[in-house]
Amino acid sequence: MPSHHTLALLTAAALLGAWLSGHRTAWADDGVASASEPYAPLSFAPPASDDPIFEMLRSRVEQRPLHSDSWRMLGKALADRGNADAAIETLSRALEIDPTNAAAHFNLGQVLLSQAKTDIATTHFEACVSIAPDSEYANEIFARNLLPPSARASTTLIPRGDYDAALPVVQDPSSTASLNVQPAGYEIQSFDGADDLERRFDQLEADSDPVAKRLRLFCELGILYNSNISLTPISRELLNVDAKSFQAIFNPEVEWIALRNERWRSGPLLRSYSTLNESNQQEFNLFSVQPGWFIERDRTVGDSEWIGRVDYVYATDLLDGNRIGDRHSSTASLIMIRPDLDVIYTYITASFTDFVDDGAIAAETSLDGPSITGGVSRFFQTKITWLPTYTLGVDLESADTRGSDFRYRAITAHGGMTFQLHERWRLISTAGLGYRDYYAFTGDPSRDELTSRIHLRLQYQMHATTSVSLVSGYDRFASDNELFDAQRTQAGIVMTVNY
Repeated sequence: MPSHHTLALLTAAALLGAWLSGHRTAWADDGVASASEPYAPLSFAPPASDDPIFEMLRSRVEQRPLHSDSWRMLGKALADRGNADAAIETLSRALEIDPTNAAAHFNLGQVLLSQAKTDIATTHFEACVSIAPDSEYANEIFARNLLPPSARASTTLIPRGDYDAALPVVQDPSSTASLNVQPAGYEIQSFDGADDLERRFDQLEADSDPVAKRLRLFCELGILYNSNISLTPISRELLNVDAKSFQAIFNPEVEWIALRNERWRSGPLLRSYSTLNESNQQEFNLFSVQPGWFIERDRTVGDSEWIGRVDYVYATDLLDGNRIGDRHSSTASLIMIRPDLDVIYTYITASFTDFVDDGAIAAETSLDGPSITGGVSRFFQTKITWLPTYTLGVDLESADTRGSDFRYRAITAHGGMTFQLHERWRLISTAGLGYRDYYAFTGDPSRDELTSRIHLRLQYQMHATTSVSLVSGYDRFASDNELFDAQRTQAGIVMTVNY
């Protein structure tokens, strides 16, 4: 059976940094944008913040001062934090750049309405409906009776104009609400069914005598350099944020066979993922704990051995000691071991995720909700000494989140090859390519994502249960919408124990 594998490629981050350095516009000390911006300067500088997501948005408008939706997202973040004056001015800048930005009209109308600026708020709601009469924004406007139903057919687009009259007195920025997506560091992990395939192979490797053995133990620990430690484990979502760090990882998994006979086994399981980052990134320190229960059964069908399994896992994630969300998930899987020792693995997972923070507008920004993932993978044995095994697989996923901006369907293909370099040395490569269709996204441009990854592991097998590896990897979420375009590069050394 193949060993635990992952990660590769370290050049893209440097190329991205060089590109950004050539396109960045900086805020002057007095808060005035650089001369490349054709609009009047803001009366404030977007304030610095300890919140890495807010810092990402602030950095985005510096890099892309003519990108309307970047200003809109920053305006929403300012509104979340209670700074209505800055939020209105920032959202107005989004509309100066693009007066047909329906989402910005909606967001600005909401802030103005909260400040009792009803007339001008109504104007922006009318503009939103005129621009996008069938959007989620328009539906919410009518659901909340912010406009009469007849307005859907009678509104006219407001022209680019001067919104200075709408600016209210600055209120005390007392809100501590954050954006809906909370970042997290994580262990080396892919974004497709290769994770599940690896876990089951680890269990099979450790389970050479399932009748006599009660305890299964897998542990991964090491040191990595990670160029993007923003990943939410329970949503598997990379963020576009500048957060890099060396990090220590510790990822144990334990299963205890409490009940058993010759053909079936059942008992509790516990998985945990922890990262410890550099002191300037300690807010990304992750502790994820995942207790659960499993039951599995063996059956011989013809010349093949079949192993069916069902498990339930409850996951909760904490960042720097603060809980960010929970997930309930159940997975049913089936392994068929053929006479030639080729293996076919099929699985389906149903889960429900509940984040603590649903964002400014839950109908758009909440990540709560169910998802279903299923796939099939095949592990091939070859008779080639230097290439003993390879794998191929495909997965389908549907995430029906409460927030329309995060609802998607996806398809992913993945594969891997094991190269036997020496009796104890192996080079394990894996790669994946997929597409996420965010069919209900309300912004512009589309946030549809082409996901890809390539990972390498140079592994030295110290003895039967322990190996040490040099690992590297590159993950990419490519999107036309720059707020969601993200990538990650990793490299380091990892020790693996599989007992």
